[in-house]
Amino acid sequence: MSYSVFPSERDSSQVKKADWLIGLALAALYFVLLACTLDIGFPRDEGFYFSAAEQYSKWYDVLLEDPRSAFKKETVDKYFGYNGEHPAFPKMLFGLSWRLFGDFTSVDEQPEARVWYDGGAPPAEILPWLRESTAMRLPAMLMSSFLILLIHAFGTRWFGRRVGVAAAVLFMFMPHAFWHAHLACFDMPVTAMWFLTAYCFLRAETGGLWWALLTGVAWGLALSTKHNAYFIPPLYLLWWVIAHRHEFGISKNEGQLAIKLPPIPLSFIAFLVISPLVYYALWPRLWHEPIKHLKWYFGFHAHHVMYWAYYWGWLYTKPPYPLGFSFVMSAMTIPGPTVVLSVVGLLGVMGEWIVRLFGRFSSAMERLAAAFPRRQRGVLLFVFLNFFFPFALIANHKVPIFGGTKHWLPGVPFLAILGGLAFEWVLVAVKDLGEMVPGLAGKRVQALLGALVAAAFVVPAMYDTLHGHTNGSTYYNAFFGGYGAMGDHRMEREFWGNTAFSALPWLNENAPTGAKVNFHDTAWDSIRMYWRDGLLRPDIKSFGDPRNADYYLFHWHKEFLEDEESVRQAMGTDVPVHVVAQDGVPLLNVWARRPKPSGTRPARLPLATPPALHMERLPRLLTGQVGGSSAEKEEEP
Repeated sequence: MSYSVFPSERDSSQVKKADWLIGLALAALYFVLLACTLDIGFPRDEGFYFSAAEQYSKWYDVLLEDPRSAFKKETVDKYFGYNGEHPAFPKMLFGLSWRLFGDFTSVDEQPEARVWYDGGAPPAEILPWLRESTAMRLPAMLMSSFLILLIHAFGTRWFGRRVGVAAAVLFMFMPHAFWHAHLACFDMPVTAMWFLTAYCFLRAETGGLWWALLTGVAWGLALSTKHNAYFIPPLYLLWWVIAHRHEFGISKNEGQLAIKLPPIPLSFIAFLVISPLVYYALWPRLWHEPIKHLKWYFGFHAHHVMYWAYYWGWLYTKPPYPLGFSFVMSAMTIPGPTVVLSVVGLLGVMGEWIVRLFGRFSSAMERLAAAFPRRQRGVLLFVFLNFFFPFALIANHKVPIFGGTKHWLPGVPFLAILGGLAFEWVLVAVKDLGEMVPGLAGKRVQALLGALVAAAFVVPAMYDTLHGHTNGSTYYNAFFGGYGAMGDHRMEREFWGNTAFSALPWLNENAPTGAKVNFHDTAWDSIRMYWRDGLLRPDIKSFGDPRNADYYLFHWHKEFLEDEESVRQAMGTDVPVHVVAQDGVPLLNVWARRPKPSGTRPARLPLATPPALHMERLPRLLTGQVGGSSAEKEEEP
């Protein structure tokens, strides 16, 4: 019988070409899934980044026409002045992709489009293959797919092929991460860059100068994506001190005391030399007044606005926030089977540490410790710290809660690796079962049992991810009641105004010509993209005053309930004309003024076809439906 809980380290020479092909296949599958599930609304942040990307992209024209002028301060201030609270690199990629592949609206054919574009008109088309939003989302989708390749490579190299595949698949089918992977935002890109830095850093421990240089580049890219990356060097310094603790000491030589230190990793030198150069090069706002802008940048985030959070029936508006928020929310918003595997993997790692620790004091523990595999020094601790720190940072009751689960996403791939380790443990148990029960020892029986085990963990997560993917940010797992947990446990339902997307078909069909709509929590920049993508009728107007609008799209937020009540009174109605719901849980109410505004009801227009990469949609066998369910209600939900 095998007593090894986890597999031993794979030597780099044993990582076959087939492993890379498997990783590429998983990454390609993930990209296809993302491309076929683009019927996801534009959250508030994404709308801001759409506008930033559009403005930044004009700098490329100056670069091509007058390279000297492109680097002058007045040019940089003109094109990169907006959204300076975040690095420019992701938005420059979004804008470049938009310029290359965007299918723009002609202002000659549709005069309303003049207010939809910065400067009154779109640029000239180059390869108009994609809707504008899809073109802007493409870089983030590619980075998210690259992350799948990295997770597989990490797991395979240090723990074996089955762990690599399991970890990648577990991450692929996490509804919240999958939802974020579509967006032209920074959360999944910085997760990918964090993981890339981790992979390169651990390779540099045994791989020499080349990997150290790549580590410096990777951290520079991470810094250029989002400020989360600033925590990486202190975290890795802590890991290095713990992993090499036995190499520190004080020696006495010829009466002189000397401090013993392990060799300083070349990656730390690269952090100090290469990463700042990459950071500086990829953020134009740093080119002329770097100290001034960085001072403003850090000040902005140090005094960030406090977003409200509805959590277990309490509406938190300021510190202290609930301790452990990130851990509890993850337990609720990661599929149940994946949570089980991740917890088992975490307990297994901690158990191995305990056995090794007490192996010094007990012969029995020493024999048990000898049964564990030998790995590269500190690799389990490295995985644990990279998982734990992003979670623990937000779990602090003094750190603002921004809503949702995106701010500790950099730790989630490492949690998936812990889940992959546990999955390997389960497969080992299946093999051991075959040794104890001869009838279960055959290759075919073992293969069938392995497939059933894999299906038991993966199929529910796959269903949860693809079913209702439109509203993936509102997902809660079955352990807590599914989507119903939002009402049963009084948790946040909807975060960033993206649910308006699911009400657009109803508005396009039912709203009179020139109807004035207050989109509530949906940002103006997101509404502009709905027009540009042909998802919203161009005659429908975005109207700022909800009391005097013809329609009011109320996004279910606890903090806005009084606003909804006042609008209902102003409109003279107690029943919404339309409700967007997911599995019976209301996410958005459409309120209409009574009597209905005068005007001509237009014929139904083919405007609300979900964005796609002009490919056939995947079969709907697993999803049950595509997009959030929405239905008209006769009574108030």
